[in-house]
Amino acid sequence: MHAGRVSHSSLLPDGMLPVAPSAVKMEGLVHTANGKEPYETPRALEAEEIPLVKEMFAKAAKEAVRAGFDGIELHGGNGYLLQEFLAKKTNCRTDEYGGNVENRARFVLEVVDACVEAIGADRVGIKLQQGVTFSDLIEPEDDSLEQLAYLGPELEKRNLAYVCLSSLNGDPYYKFARLEKPNFNVDVFQYFRKYYKGILMINGALSPEKANQYVEEGTADLVAFGVLFLANANLPELLATGQELNQGGWNTQVWYSKNPENDEKGYIDWPLVKAA
Repeated sequence: MHAGRVSHSSLLPDGMLPVAPSAVKMEGLVHTANGKEPYETPRALEAEEIPLVKEMFAKAAKEAVRAGFDGIELHGGNGYLLQEFLAKKTNCRTDEYGGNVENRARFVLEVVDACVEAIGADRVGIKLQQGVTFSDLIEPEDDSLEQLAYLGPELEKRNLAYVCLSSLNGDPYYKFARLEKPNFNVDVFQYFRKYYKGILMINGALSPEKANQYVEEGTADLVAFGVLFLANANLPELLATGQELNQGGWNTQVWYSKNPENDEKGYIDWPLVKAA
């Protein structure tokens, strides 16, 4: 992944400004060595710099495999660089990398291609978070569904290991973002499946029952759980045996704690439910 504008000059070599598709400032504060500081206005990437950034992704993929990993997942969400190119709010470019759905997806697909060339398609996955992020890109844009419809076939023909699609539509996930209702009025998983027939992983506030339903109906091939793992270290065994799960992981007040004396709360202090 590349953080793009979700960074700060004090965190980068030689105090350089963060880079992004366009000079659009991130809302909110960033953690630095001096505490929380406002995000800075990033520097827009020059066209001649883009091949260099793509090569950074490819090199990182090679190093991951050399270090012993089975493959890599490209992070296309959370407001980081790949999503910044996809979103109209952060991509105001007028060259071949901006202006419409196809152009805004170009950088993402070229990064995918660079990583595939570097380590093979069967070692490359990508995570998409259309309208799902903890930056200021939470609300879907008017062409977010059109973008999924374009990305689906493009990613399918590249025969990747998988695509992981994360949705904010589940309860209580969308409430974390202070939304009054889910941000899409359609089932994003089912919508994307119409355009992508490859291996699809889904994620986002899914109960075991709902996850099984999606797999059984063919919407998804597999499901990624995050929050449930916080309170259920042996989650696979619990799911396999139908045990009741601890739900405490949804307490966001203990996420990303900064107090070393309090860090175990909400992470390693849950009672371990034994599988039957």
